[in-house]
Amino acid sequence: MEFRRPVPTDGEAILNALPNPVLLVAPDGRIVDANIAAESFFEISTQFLRRQSLKELVPFGSPLLALIEQVRASGSPVNEYKVDLGTPRIGGDRQVDLHVAPLTERPGHIVVMLQERTIADKMDRQLTHRSAARSVIALAAMLAHEIKNPLSGIRGAAQLLEQQASSEDRLLTRLICDEADRIVTLVDRMEVFGDDRPVARGPV
Repeated sequence: MEFRRPVPTDGEAILNALPNPVLLVAPDGRIVDANIAAESFFEISTQFLRRQSLKELVPFGSPLLALIEQVRASGSPVNEYKVDLGTPRIGGDRQVDLHVAPLTERPGHIVVMLQERTIADKMDRQLTHRSAARSVIALAAMLAHEIKNPLSGIRGAAQLLEQQASSEDRLLTRLICDEADRIVTLVDRMEVFGDDRPVARGPV
């Protein structure tokens, strides 16, 4: 049997024409209404959304919940930008701008509109992360080079001193060599960040 949506009222038709998800949240946090774009964003039908509390749909401790309380207390609209509403069910990276306002005709009710960040914003974030990763790789390579060079000189000088040192002093020169080797081992671990070879993967 084919499912047919009920014919929307003029108000519902206007809301459904908006490309951005819109929610109406009751004083108890329950979702009273939602448009088609909200269905698509949360991947849930309007009928199911109306049975949900908003806190069940957003990440734990989401800034959106605090923002709604702020608007409810002040009676003034508030905007918040670059808020992540991603969850395992709808996807882990759902950056949105939030536009939250009171519905004056229904005291305590709050209108929430979500505006997803553009593809360009997501690409810019990815490029920023990659740039940061490249910076870590370059820093690791530079530190490895700058630290290993003087260590080689220190170790070589300690070995020369060891040839002419007394038995007691040889303990000290040996300690210098051992500690230099230990630092080289630590630096070698840092150089893993600069290893461009493919990662060896296997079942675990």
